[in-house]
Amino acid sequence: MRERPLMSNARLTVVQSSYRPQIGVALWKVADRGLAGFETAATAGLDHVHVDLGGPNRGPDLTDVEVLAAFDATSRRFALPITALAVNRLNDLGLTAPRGSEEALEARRSISHAIRVADRLRVPRIIIPGFRRSLVRRPEDVARTAEVLRFALGPAQAAGITLAYESGLDSERTLQILQAVGQPGICLQFDTGNPAIYGHSAASIWARLADVASPDVHLKDALGVSVDGDVPLGDGVAELELTFIAFARQPGPTSFTLEGDYREDSGSRIGRDLARLKILIGRSMLAGGLGCPDGVGCVGGSGVSRAEGMSLLECIDRWGAV
Repeated sequence: MRERPLMSNARLTVVQSSYRPQIGVALWKVADRGLAGFETAATAGLDHVHVDLGGPNRGPDLTDVEVLAAFDATSRRFALPITALAVNRLNDLGLTAPRGSEEALEARRSISHAIRVADRLRVPRIIIPGFRRSLVRRPEDVARTAEVLRFALGPAQAAGITLAYESGLDSERTLQILQAVGQPGICLQFDTGNPAIYGHSAASIWARLADVASPDVHLKDALGVSVDGDVPLGDGVAELELTFIAFARQPGPTSFTLEGDYREDSGSRIGRDLARLKILIGRSMLAGGLGCPDGVGCVGGSGVSRAEGMSLLECIDRWGAV
């Protein structure tokens, strides 16, 4: 295992700043959703990956012993730890499926498989998604979702694994679910693009839920309400600059995991979004008056004083590596 760097290998974080998040990518959005993604991530200089449990129409099935062994070996070979395992198949089955239905039973089986796989791969966090057939629409959906999360908590905690619930819900409905679970050991998997897709403000949700959020944030932009598609960071409607200012004003993420659409031309698209991420981090820290480097003064937590004639981007580039 390689020695962990003081800052991301992606070389996009602030050189002289105290804020040095790790950067990774969700492999289910890269190329073949499988082993080739590790090389893509390593070539981009990333620090970690998130993988999907897989299954029908979901890419490589990690419940297969040989597939699991291949992922483990490839993670080690590229020194890229798997820091989260998503059970995206739950979106096809439904956390909200009626109790005792085949879909509900298969959802629980999938979670049990995920816990065993995560334990085998030394993955510290499992992501439980709440989209499509798992989307909460009615009060009874809150109770059913909370019941499944309670079911998962016991074996996950016994294995030292944290559960992270991800959805497009607003802050109040999210808190309802977490409170309905009624047990510690579960957090919010925050995503910068999901709120815009579902008509919410990401910055407001982070301000309300930062204390119960995972330290890792999924990073993507969005085309618009009810539209999920490929858009470079900063070119969509997710208001990322406001969200990153919210990160700077409250406990900020310790890592970001890119979740744009990198299924085609993966390397250049990841490189494009890494460059955008660098700018977002720099602007938010300068606007929030946090982590300013030597020679770049901050004013009262709301602005910066720069050398005469120096633009904001020039100021960022002065202390951020490309």
